[in-house]
Amino acid sequence: GTMLRAIRPTAYHLALFLRLAKVTRNNVVHGAVAPIIQSKNNKMKKLFAMSLLLLSTLGLHAQSFGVKGGFGYSTLNGAKIDGVDMKGRGGFYIGALAELPVTSYLALQPEVLYSQQGASWEVTRLGQTLSLRLKTSYINIPVMAKLRVGNLSFMAGPQLGFLVGTPSQELALGGNSVKLSRDSFASIDFGIGLGAEFLITKGLFIDLRYTHGLINTLDKENSTLRKLQISDKNSFKNATFTLGLGLKI
Repeated sequence: GTMLRAIRPTAYHLALFLRLAKVTRNNVVHGAVAPIIQSKNNKMKKLFAMSLLLLSTLGLHAQSFGVKGGFGYSTLNGAKIDGVDMKGRGGFYIGALAELPVTSYLALQPEVLYSQQGASWEVTRLGQTLSLRLKTSYINIPVMAKLRVGNLSFMAGPQLGFLVGTPSQELALGGNSVKLSRDSFASIDFGIGLGAEFLITKGLFIDLRYTHGLINTLDKENSTLRKLQISDKNSFKNATFTLGLGLKI
């Protein structure tokens, strides 16, 4: 009976999150990304509100809560123009989590994370190399299914992300920064995360994760982004590695 009571709310919440993900993903599949995630702030607000509702109801069933933070290394995967050497950008992430047990070895772990992302790259033209850097920030909401094996846990699950702040481009040397239009970027990101967690002592853990974006980060129809000198097609997806520490209570 206890196990069934635990499974019912978590299964419902996972289904709700997957429904949100399906709505976002379907718009990508049907080629409706630009009008839905670039400037339709009302739809973004609805998704964000639904995500907060999901998290608040999940929190009612959580057995433990925690905080986590650490180092992130992000880049963009996509079609580069000739002469571009794409690299990553270092940053940090920080946030909170809740853990909902399903069985003695299975759990759901919803999180809310602030994450610095972006990429860096080098462009070579006429024998000259220019180093550039793109800075973006997201509020990410992953919901991870978690399998425990002793002190080690393996995790996988979907993640919704919401672009916050104003993206900027800067020269890697010299620090000259140029603000970019938010309308040039997708307001919503969606991806799949895979990771592992190792419990060091009671409550203290190490967290390692890779998240692969499934939605185009840039607006393919916005010609101004071609000034970034990374692609003629503006077709890139986020990819992020994170490594950090966390504490559960």
